[in-house]
Amino acid sequence: MILFMEEQTSFINRTTSHIKSHQQFLNSDEGQILYNSTCLCLLTIGETIFQIDTDTKGKLFAHYSKIAWNGFIRISNIISHEYLSVDPELVFSIVQEELPPLLDTLHQVISDLDAGKHDQDIKP
Repeated sequence: MILFMEEQTSFINRTTSHIKSHQQFLNSDEGQILYNSTCLCLLTIGETIFQIDTDTKGKLFAHYSKIAWNGFIRISNIISHEYLSVDPELVFSIVQEELPPLLDTLHQVISDLDAGKHDQDIKP
């Protein structure tokens, strides 16, 4: 599941690297397709964080406190249940400010898991 999140985060970073303002999501059909794709990826990232956090009883992500894990869960809930409240400026801000540190942290989590650092946190 961590690898899935890493792939989704990398995908957003690659596909939105040319976006310089939230308006670019809104001013063309291509921008709106990209916006919708980005929202879907954010939704899946948040849902995956929720699932991992549930499965590990909050233990895994507690080791990586610089990420606002619950913020990703909240935006996922807004996208899936309150979609008329989704703010393109907020989505743009998340893409620009929150995803780069998330990606770095996911790389660290993957490395730590590969090294067995959190085996006690992910026991079935």
